[in-house]
Amino acid sequence: MYMVVVFRGGPHRFHEFEEFVDDAGGLVIRKDVFSVNRGSYFLRNELRVLCVVPEAEEEKLKRTARRIKGEVERVSPGPETSEILMACLEVYDTLASTESWIEGEDLPFEGKVLERMVETELLESRKQGGSTQYRLKRD
Repeated sequence: MYMVVVFRGGPHRFHEFEEFVDDAGGLVIRKDVFSVNRGSYFLRNELRVLCVVPEAEEEKLKRTARRIKGEVERVSPGPETSEILMACLEVYDTLASTESWIEGEDLPFEGKVLERMVETELLESRKQGGSTQYRLKRD
C-alpha cells in the first residue's frame, strides 16, 4: 500500500530526497518553494513537497529527510483525494515503462486526471492527429 506524506525542509540536498522517493517507487506530486523573511531581510528558502510513497519505506524515508535537515509528516487525505493520487501513480507507472508518447485513450483514466498531471508538470501533452498524447515530463 502507499501513503501520502509532506516533506518540509530546505532546498539544499533535496535532490537526494527526490531520488530516494523515485527509487522507492514513489512519486513527487507537488513541490512548493517559498521564502521566509523577517521584515525586509531574507532568512531562508523552504520547500513543502507532497509525495506518495510505499508504506514499507516509511522509516528509510524519515531517515533520509533527517539526514538532509528536513522532516516528513504522514497525512490522511480524504477518499476523493486518495483516489486521484492513486490514479496519478498508476498513470505515472504506465508512462514510465516507455519513452514514447501514448494516446490519452490508451491510458486508464479520463482527461481530468491527465490534465491535472500536466498542470503540476508531471506530464507533457501534445495534440497529434486530432487526439492528445502524453508522456512523462523530461528534466
